[in-house]
Amino acid sequence: KWLFEVGAAEDITKANNNGVTPMWIACQNGHLSVCKWLFEVGAAADITKANNNGFTLMYIACEIGHLSVCKWLFEVGAAADISKADSNGFTPMWTACCEGHLSVCKWLFEVGAAADITKANNNGVTPMWIACENGHLSVCKWLFEVGAAADITKADNGGFTPMYVACQKGHLL
Repeated sequence: KWLFEVGAAEDITKANNNGVTPMWIACQNGHLSVCKWLFEVGAAADITKANNNGFTLMYIACEIGHLSVCKWLFEVGAAADISKADSNGFTPMWTACCEGHLSVCKWLFEVGAAADITKANNNGVTPMWIACENGHLSVCKWLFEVGAAADITKADNGGFTPMYVACQKGHLL
């Protein structure tokens, strides 16, 4: 706030060389009070902007597991971003499963991203596949229960199945 008050007001929406704005970095770090303040003082349009890699604020908040930030973004205008994929086919659901954020996965499912539980990225990697690779058993079980049961044997574009990658990583799921 002090920087804003003493002359750095235009910087609230200024992106760095990677397309990352103050709003983006505040969401990434889970600083909800900073997000809300930025929104109120002129960075509202930033809530739906992606960085240079195509990652939206919703995506990054889901990846890191900041559920309160996800919910706030959804409420203030980024609802369409709950299923928005980047250029590699990564959706917020995919990344939440990848990182093992079950509460975020469940919330995304409830607010409209249910179809994303079986959506593969450009390499054919499904949320089930990536959750198995990373050893997130609670996410795997949840995905299985809510409609991704067929994905337990679905191979990626290279022919690797969830069983293969779980064994490769030493996950005795």
